[in-house]
Amino acid sequence: MKKFFYILLPLISLFACDDIIMEDDLSDKTVTLLAPVNNAEFFSTGITFTWQAIEYVSEYRIQIARPNFENPLQIVTDVVVDTTSYSTQLNLGEYQWRVQAVNSAYSGPYTTRSFFITSNDEFQNNSVSLTGPENNLITNTANQTLNWEMVIGASSYQVLITQNNGTTIISDEETENTSYSYNFPDGNYQWKVRASNGDVNTLYSQRSLLVDTTVPNTPVLSAPANQSTTTNNTITFQWSRTPIEGSTETDSIYIYNNSNLTSLQYKNLQTSPYNTPDLSNGTYYWYVKSFDEAGNTSQQSSVFSFTLN
Repeated sequence: MKKFFYILLPLISLFACDDIIMEDDLSDKTVTLLAPVNNAEFFSTGITFTWQAIEYVSEYRIQIARPNFENPLQIVTDVVVDTTSYSTQLNLGEYQWRVQAVNSAYSGPYTTRSFFITSNDEFQNNSVSLTGPENNLITNTANQTLNWEMVIGASSYQVLITQNNGTTIISDEETENTSYSYNFPDGNYQWKVRASNGDVNTLYSQRSLLVDTTVPNTPVLSAPANQSTTTNNTITFQWSRTPIEGSTETDSIYIYNNSNLTSLQYKNLQTSPYNTPDLSNGTYYWYVKSFDEAGNTSQQSSVFSFTLN
């Protein structure tokens, strides 16, 4: 009979120290609720919940129960957010809400309050919760679908797209849907949505958007000159590129030690002129590419070579 021997190693040895994340114990981290106050009464269905941030805590769980957590008919909301506020639409009724601090290993105690929604007579006090795209999005995708949550009692929504801080109206459309698609030309925009019940309107909710579909210009290399030779091991690289209006543009330099450009010696985002750390003697090949914040990439510049003796 063959015998098998096993060596049990301590589990900790299987992991690099850098892979072990120590989470803070949150058992004494109580969330302080700000609004709504306990037993608040609302005459509109849109509610925004806010609480104080806790130092070193980045996520919170908010739960909403109807009518309460002791005898719930429904847990209306149970989400983890990385903000200190949460907005939603709720039907008429009696509710409780509570918040706790959470991380991947621990959770803190809940803090709980009650509130009541007795009518939607003050429809104009509702707010439209925009869900996408995210605020201040910078993108190279021209066609965007604007999304928001339904407002209870709304019969339609007005979608307004503007430029120049709202002074120039690009599009003004009414829809019964909770989404609207628009093909944006390059530029900075503000998009806004308000709800209407046929008689009164809510205020507009607004987000910003930058669309940039234009690739940066191709960099032009100037120094060190192509096929030049030098004895100075500190090289000053220089290139130029005409910037294009839109999202922020950056340049990346690539330095190789072979003509096939397969052995990368150095790569980094840099601005011209740029002094490298000392290079050892040999022949090097380099080029520059440009990128912008929207995700566009320029063509690669010409490849220059130089030799250090």
